[in-house]
Amino acid sequence: MCEKALSAELIQYPKSELPTQYYLHLAQLKLQMRQYDIAERNIEEALIHDYTNSNCWAILGHIKYLTNNYKEARSAYERTLALMDIADNMHIIYLRLASIYLGEKLYENAKDTFLLACKHSPSCLSWLGVGIASYRLGNLSEAEEALSEANVLNNHDPEVWGYLSLVCLRTNREEEAEQAYKYALKVGLANKELLQEISDQQKVIGFGNPLVSTILS
Repeated sequence: MCEKALSAELIQYPKSELPTQYYLHLAQLKLQMRQYDIAERNIEEALIHDYTNSNCWAILGHIKYLTNNYKEARSAYERTLALMDIADNMHIIYLRLASIYLGEKLYENAKDTFLLACKHSPSCLSWLGVGIASYRLGNLSEAEEALSEANVLNNHDPEVWGYLSLVCLRTNREEEAEQAYKYALKVGLANKELLQEISDQQKVIGFGNPLVSTILS
């Protein structure tokens, strides 16, 4: 069945592109089947035939990302963006590369790449990424603007509310900090690192936890 679908897909390409497209599409099929080793072998074969194919580098990036090899995923994604041809599904490439930058604490790179994702196809996740990167850079007003954009697109994302609580804590807005934190918990904030960071900031600032405020009153 897969071979028939692949044959039908390849009819549209000129003969000179067939080797590249054959291995590229085969790699995509194996990627969907989570057969990452086979997918990687196929995409490497595709790159032998066309080393400047942006879709090939993007697929290699996806393989590396999904197998937690973020260093090589970053390299493949960066090469994808450097090529003249625009790869398919750029939004996911921007998001994954930006998330790698966040993990490496390259916050300016992360912010710029998340903004590319926002320009290409704005989503809650892309604006949340801009907000997180801006917060880490200490740009609290920019962080709040980005988080507000994320909230417009999805007002039930717990991490958006969590980071909004952090911004309000850092800007001494007690009531808003407590409301954002309370809502983050209500919609299921489960990120342990973020919860701990909020808790630590609440202790430093001396407010922001509505549960503590209720007990003291």
